[in-house]
Amino acid sequence: MKKVNVSSEKMGMFAGQWVVIDPKNDRIIAVASSLKEIGPLVTRPAANKNPAGTVPFSFLVPRKDEGPYILWKN
Repeated sequence: MKKVNVSSEKMGMFAGQWVVIDPKNDRIIAVASSLKEIGPLVTRPAANKNPAGTVPFSFLVPRKDEGPYILWKN
């Protein structure tokens, strides 16, 4: 995992990688090749009652030749 401080508008430079986005500042704060690496930054205990918009979230940035990722449960 690499910590960064980049505007989310420049997300394309991290194509194919997982990013952590701080929703308060709309900034990318970390980049990694797997979700497992950034997991500690985007998870919280169930007892934590902070509003969902204050917790950083993860996103897999698609490559230029890929469409958006769609996750579904079978």
